[in-house]
Amino acid sequence: MNLFPHRYLTIIALLAAIFGHGLNLKADDKTQNSALTVLPEFIVSDSIQTDFSLGKNTYTMDQSQLDVTAQGANSTFDQMLLHTPGVSQDKDGEIHFRGEDAFYQIYLNGVLLPGGINGFNQEIEPRIIDKVSFKVGALPAQYAFGNYGIIDIQTKSGSSLKGGDLSIYGGSYDTIHPSVSCGGSEGKTAYFFSGDFLHNSLGIENPTPSAQAIHDDTNQYKAFGYISHELTDASHLNFIFSASHADFQIPNIPNLTPGLEFQEGAAGFPVADSAKLNDTQTEQNYYGIVSYQQTLGELSLQLSEVNQYSRVLFRPDVNGDLYFTGVAARVDRDILTNGLQGDFTYRSSNAHVIRGGLLVDTKAAHAKNTVSLFGAQGDDIDPVNDLSVAKAPPFTLVDQHYKRAYDFNAYLQDEWKILDPVTLNYGVRYDWMNAYVNAKQVSPRASIAYEATKDTVLYVSYARYFVPPPLESSAPTNVALFNETTLLGDGAVDLRKDSPAVPADDPVQPERSNYFDLGLTQEFSSSLEAGLNVYYKRATDHLDNGEGVGASNIITPFNYAKASIYGVELSVDYAHHGFYAYANLAASQAWVRNIVSNQFNFDPALLDYVATHDVHLDQTQFLTGSGGVSYMWARTKVHADAIYGSGQRHDFANQDKLPSYYTINCGIEQSIKAVRSMDVAVRFDVINLLDRVYQINDGSGIGAGASKYGNRRGFYAGISCEY
Repeated sequence: MNLFPHRYLTIIALLAAIFGHGLNLKADDKTQNSALTVLPEFIVSDSIQTDFSLGKNTYTMDQSQLDVTAQGANSTFDQMLLHTPGVSQDKDGEIHFRGEDAFYQIYLNGVLLPGGINGFNQEIEPRIIDKVSFKVGALPAQYAFGNYGIIDIQTKSGSSLKGGDLSIYGGSYDTIHPSVSCGGSEGKTAYFFSGDFLHNSLGIENPTPSAQAIHDDTNQYKAFGYISHELTDASHLNFIFSASHADFQIPNIPNLTPGLEFQEGAAGFPVADSAKLNDTQTEQNYYGIVSYQQTLGELSLQLSEVNQYSRVLFRPDVNGDLYFTGVAARVDRDILTNGLQGDFTYRSSNAHVIRGGLLVDTKAAHAKNTVSLFGAQGDDIDPVNDLSVAKAPPFTLVDQHYKRAYDFNAYLQDEWKILDPVTLNYGVRYDWMNAYVNAKQVSPRASIAYEATKDTVLYVSYARYFVPPPLESSAPTNVALFNETTLLGDGAVDLRKDSPAVPADDPVQPERSNYFDLGLTQEFSSSLEAGLNVYYKRATDHLDNGEGVGASNIITPFNYAKASIYGVELSVDYAHHGFYAYANLAASQAWVRNIVSNQFNFDPALLDYVATHDVHLDQTQFLTGSGGVSYMWARTKVHADAIYGSGQRHDFANQDKLPSYYTINCGIEQSIKAVRSMDVAVRFDVINLLDRVYQINDGSGIGAGASKYGNRRGFYAGISCEY
């Protein structure tokens, strides 16, 4: 189902730019948020601060700070997130807040975006962001499913931009990245549009340590629009739309050996070359939001209608995948979400701010697996090589599921300023879901912040969480359908004689947890600020992600019966007269036990071990860090940043870890005043300056999927003009 043909996206974006440029814009000066004007001095308080309405520390980045990270607005959203405290990288563009899997939530201009299907594509483009805040830990009742982190984005607005931007960026790995954006206002209507195209030959992380990946091209098209109309002095009507279409080649590993033994019945099955496989994946994401905002004295209201469609289609190289894994699966998943969100804020007195709201939505998800495979029985094992034996030609089975689900969520909370330096935020939320499983929970939340001095703030927070599994990837597999085939077993081909005829396949459950946070923000001077956080989480039915069917990279969630996660984060920001520096360091541990859903994806020996032993989460890294410096002199700015990780877990039951790694990136940008109405900026970036070879994931951890290496050194340059 192609709701929005991707070849039209760039055309729409270009028309938006032309339209915007043709409007009768006011002659106001461009704001300093533009990447092409001289940046203002950095404001440290915009980075680390205690939000009394949250009762915890938040970390905020504005456009000026985004511009001095690796590749700036031309980077991907996940790379931008790596420069925040407690965030670590993983394969295929995934990031982890505090070592947990990528179930975080995104709020766009105060509206919760429904979850799309996890893939390789980055739905949010850094160039549309004006300011973004990161919240994680024990959050107040207003945040649904905030256990795994909240990304709160304020987009650029037309009324502040008053113009447009054209840029072309490219370099190593055949990268070409043109983009266009424009914003402005006409009467009571303000608008902002953005569109871009990206092609490169490193669409997904390389599964080998070589500098060039094999079969890894990507083409990505994206468009975004925001329109705001002032109805009265106290009310606005806002429209947001986004469309993206991305095609990915799945990179190959040369010189693989067959995963099966082909006997006489399967004679003539074609021999494949693992360097020439042609697995591909296509991803589409579209959403539209209509939001009404009204202020009535001390009462503020927002009502939003949200629609989102997301689809991922994995196309296998049938003969090749059968030859090397015994399974070739075409995996097609899509989800359509329609929802209503309503929120209010009422300042009943100087001491109390009451917040409340409802979220109601319905989701329709379809999952279809068309699987080519071989027959296999418990005694079809080569006793020497421990391989399944193909005795007959392959055949195809179809496993498909359709589910309409419903969610209802409500919350009420009070921000109570008990004394001048003490703020208590307490509340409760109710969450109910009807999907592949039915569940509900009442969740109390509370936090207290104490402003010991004007420069020192402490807080302690508690939250009870309820996190439903993502409907779009939770469809059950008809395990009985694949009995006595090469699909069952570890790696899709290793069928042991002592395995049960039909392995367990319990449905994925919502996660329930208790979360505790303790933190401190200290401002040492007008230039230097630091934040410290300590956290602890105890969960049942802890959610995690595993590999999908066959060679597919589409994830499948599962539950651990119990989890304990704890850690500490330290952040420091310094800014003075054009110089800016930041550093983040985090230590964490995550212990889990007993896989209790989607068990058929795992080897029986692993299931037996994890049932009786505490093990690490596969994505856990004990230490992670990031840091950077930048300096602006006149119209020239230089910057450098670094990412560090102590290595993810790997091997049987995640008992070992990969080597630690670090990368260094740097860049320079020169802004030129061309003519009165136009600025030009020239940018040059070097990624992985030292050309470090490091492995993010080797595929041996629990549910870890394929091996992935970090990107090798790359050189990139771009020019942009603002009109």
